[in-house]
Amino acid sequence: MPEDKDDKGFKVIDRRGVEQPPSQGEAPPKPPQEEMRDAEAKAGNQPPPPGVEGEKGRGGKGASPLGVPRFLDLVQSLQMGAMVGLGMLQGPDGKRPPVDLPAAKDAIDLLGILQEKTKGNLTKEEEEILREGLYHLRMGYMAMINPPPAGRGKEGNQR
Repeated sequence: MPEDKDDKGFKVIDRRGVEQPPSQGEAPPKPPQEEMRDAEAKAGNQPPPPGVEGEKGRGGKGASPLGVPRFLDLVQSLQMGAMVGLGMLQGPDGKRPPVDLPAAKDAIDLLGILQEKTKGNLTKEEEEILREGLYHLRMGYMAMINPPPAGRGKEGNQR
């Protein structure tokens, strides 16, 4: 494929799998973490020091810069796994996956451990999302393992 001379302001060079020593006067490549810190510093988004996270770094309302996962991403991932195990979600084809109660219980238990181990270290938003999600998942799990007896539904109590 011939190269067109487009003046787009950048050039893409695929160097995957090719190891080249740095040219003279050129610094060795930085690890991805350092590159991300440098990019954030240039953008004016200086990250907090390690171990001290601000609102943005703790799953706050700000979007994850450069795809960095946040605490709420972990919580959401575990909640989604539990919901899939309970058969609460539909796939892209509109069908529900089969119920997998052991997988749902594992995800719910992991969320419970996470809640216990992070007590006192979460923002109000994180704590509320974790608590509410865990409550609803536990209730859904209990409804699955203790279904109402046959013939006793909402209308079964009327005479």
